Amino acid sequence: MPEALRVASPRIADFVDVDGVTEVRRRLAQIPREQGRRAAAYSPELAQIWGVIGENLVEGKLVRPAILLAVADTVSAASDTSATSNTADITPDPAHDARREAVLELAVAVEMLHLAFLLHDDVIDHDTVRRGRPNLIARIGREITAEGASDAERRAVGEAAGILAGDLVLSQAHQCLARIDAPADVRRRLLELLQETLQHSVAGELADVGYSLRAHRPSLADVLTMSQSKTGAYTVRLPLLWALIALEADVPDELEDFAAALGLAFQLQDDLLGLFGDPALVGKDPVSDIREGKYTAVMAHASSTPEWAEISSHLGRADITPDDAARVLALLESSGARAAAQDDLERALTDARRIADEAGALRGVLQALVAALTERRS
Repeated sequence: MPEALRVASPRIADFVDVDGVTEVRRRLAQIPREQGRRAAAYSPELAQIWGVIGENLVEGKLVRPAILLAVADTVSAASDTSATSNTADITPDPAHDARREAVLELAVAVEMLHLAFLLHDDVIDHDTVRRGRPNLIARIGREITAEGASDAERRAVGEAAGILAGDLVLSQAHQCLARIDAPADVRRRLLELLQETLQHSVAGELADVGYSLRAHRPSLADVLTMSQSKTGAYTVRLPLLWALIALEADVPDELEDFAAALGLAFQLQDDLLGLFGDPALVGKDPVSDIREGKYTAVMAHASSTPEWAEISSHLGRADITPDDAARVLALLESSGARAAAQDDLERALTDARRIADEAGALRGVLQALVAALTERRS
């Protein structure tokens, strides 16, 4: 497999133009490099922040850009085949290059959006580790505070940097859309979908934080809705629809149901990997979700079991020990909560697979997306 595609799923490699992925990576590296160069003239600290942002972008798996590019390349290939079969004298489409450029900018934008959410999420969850290493909060808090600063002072500076860095990256996502040469109605639809996605993701994150405080016990349906909104809206629905809108292609009615099912599956899998996955692959502190009191589908299932009293006594404890965390994980297993959440995941994947099988020209690429998620380990 070409190196440019190696970090994305091999399942969708056949649907993605390697040159497109390479170009997205180049742009993701160029933006923070250029912004950092400009910032260095008046704020060395901001330049350092852009340096960390750049590292994060280069290390990304490009799941969302890969989805967007795979769908766009599939639609474009089908369109080119149709045009070739209908005429022997192909007249170049003057809008073709503009649409391809729009797809590339949107692929960059969706990765920028993802990083912005990660940066803000680390602040919300008070996490200092990302991908198995100190995150921006930990690094900037250590690097730009005065010698002798307390841990609390370094955390305060680091979390402020996390919020501000997320704002900068989110702004860059909007800049990508601003650069697109597209008809006014296409640009409007792209922007409206971005705003709608932000609304869903923010609502899901807010619900996630509220559920972790457990002022009341949300139902399983509430938790599944939160899960789909928090991550699914921007991980699956946004890149799928952006690709079709940018190419001015029809959006099949069933695509909304597919995006909802696969987006829910993605978050359920994320929750299960966060608790039970291999930390070396997940790159996340396996105790963090328990420490933060995350009320995921696993916890929703556990809440109706006799083991819940002991499980809930440990949730949200900042001082939880590794032994106590291991005990919680064992109880989630023995209570059947893990298996029940796995069943939720399998149902969502079954729904997505059924819709993909009936998706016409998009059938192959949507099937590949479901298969890629089924095999995901990090």
